[in-house]
Amino acid sequence: MTDENSSSAPWRKYYNDKAAGLNHAEAFPLTEFLDRAMRQFPTARFLTFNGTSLSYEQTRELVDRLAGGLAALGVEKGDRVGYMAPAHPAFSLTCFALWRLGAVEVGLNPLYAESKLIMMANDSGLSAVITLDSPDLTEKASKLALAAPEIKTLILAPATTCNPETPAELPRQSGDIHTISLHDVIARGESAEKAPIDPATDAAALQYTGGTTGAPKAAILTHANLAINAQQMTSWYPALQDGCEAMLAAAPVTHVAGLGPMQNFMTSLAGELVWMSRFSPHAALDLIERHNVSVLIAPPTMYVAFLDACRERRFDWSRIRVAQAGAAPVPTELKRRVFDATGLWLTTLYGMTETSPATVYSTPLREQADATGIPLPLTEVQIRTLNNPAQIAASNESGEICVKGPQVMAGYWHRPEETQNSFVDGFFRTGDIGAMSEDGVITVRDRVKDVIIASGYNVYAADVEAAILEHPAVREAAVIGINDDYRGETVKAIISLSADAALDLPTLQTFLKGRLSPIEMPKKLEIMDDIPKNENMKISKLALRERETSLNAQVRQSRTVPLT
Repeated sequence: MTDENSSSAPWRKYYNDKAAGLNHAEAFPLTEFLDRAMRQFPTARFLTFNGTSLSYEQTRELVDRLAGGLAALGVEKGDRVGYMAPAHPAFSLTCFALWRLGAVEVGLNPLYAESKLIMMANDSGLSAVITLDSPDLTEKASKLALAAPEIKTLILAPATTCNPETPAELPRQSGDIHTISLHDVIARGESAEKAPIDPATDAAALQYTGGTTGAPKAAILTHANLAINAQQMTSWYPALQDGCEAMLAAAPVTHVAGLGPMQNFMTSLAGELVWMSRFSPHAALDLIERHNVSVLIAPPTMYVAFLDACRERRFDWSRIRVAQAGAAPVPTELKRRVFDATGLWLTTLYGMTETSPATVYSTPLREQADATGIPLPLTEVQIRTLNNPAQIAASNESGEICVKGPQVMAGYWHRPEETQNSFVDGFFRTGDIGAMSEDGVITVRDRVKDVIIASGYNVYAADVEAAILEHPAVREAAVIGINDDYRGETVKAIISLSADAALDLPTLQTFLKGRLSPIEMPKKLEIMDDIPKNENMKISKLALRERETSLNAQVRQSRTVPLT
């Protein structure tokens, strides 16, 4: 544990009393969150979906029987089982049942290409996959099982209900794939004995990174990683009360944000998860109203969608006690727009798959709105120089953000060399560029790979995006570097516009004068109806770069004059 009382942690002066008091966090099996909530609030709603709810007592009973049924199917401690579906109560039942057995949950994003899912299944050695009984998911899961020989069983949960004892629609059997309804697994199970768990070393989840710079790799997240990270997060919100909160559960559960900040965070508070499998802003607002949702944790794209929806309807935001944004950079201008429209000041989370994910939270101070935030309790952050990761950067000097704390992963699954290369002096190297002020406030500048080098100068795409978003006509913005014969690279802006707005490059450049230096000024502008997103609802720089490469190839081809 880091000695945060030392002068190396100047950020502690910004802590609230609860965060300041978290000088030690318990490491325990994650099933303890469910057990504690069941003992203290047995009749409180836990999982709500499509008009029905399961209490903590009901959920605990179902989890015990599901664990027994999985054990009867041969699932043992250390086995890896995949969950391949959108946000749905079956996710929580799956996680807690697997953790009772000491098995490991593996998130499989159903929007991934089949080739990527097959790689993940074979890499992790999945023995079973749990999904929903909608035809598109069962078809994809069946193909996955045929291509990954270690998968012996497909388990289907009913897609339209919260009650897992409702029989699922089973497809026609395909080959040797054993397909069974979650209802039947529960029916054949008796309460399973808890497996002995060493929280510090036993994996709870294999969480795959996005793989934007290569093949995806799985971070090994232990019970201690995830249990302590939930305690770190709850310390940030002393006003939240156990047994009294409800959260809109619409984030992708196969992303670490759905696993940690959504499920584990809310279970640690004995709160209610109001599930939404397919996000729609108007439907989400209806759920918030109907179920008295008090906590929102969502990527920036969801908040943009809420702002669009609220132009068409009046909505009372006063019921929301916590509004948190993460999983992608949150521009200051978006914070201001959300505040102006809702009265809510967004708390921003910075983290990544390898850190379970939360490492840095923003302070409530408006004068620090442009900064990312400060390290959570029990977390140490250092900025290491880009040319020498063994050297700590000076205050306010940009460098690589490096993190140390109990939430940092145990390593990458079956990749010891990559694990070793990802750490320096016990600190995880994030691959993000940032700076730290003298009083410990961190500002994330960009991903290393997103830095644009124009005429030898570093241009941070996030800084340019933040300036562009100040224009009232701009709804979303993404900036990439494109080839330039003179500068090497130059800045291209891709934007979507607010309804009925118009904008061209000269007008945008005039607006940005004084906000950006000449080297940062966009030299090209493209307007899209909707900027491409990846499977986790983040703006996809990878897709934009690939699209730019394809456009350039088409231009070169059109300029080619055939020889005669």
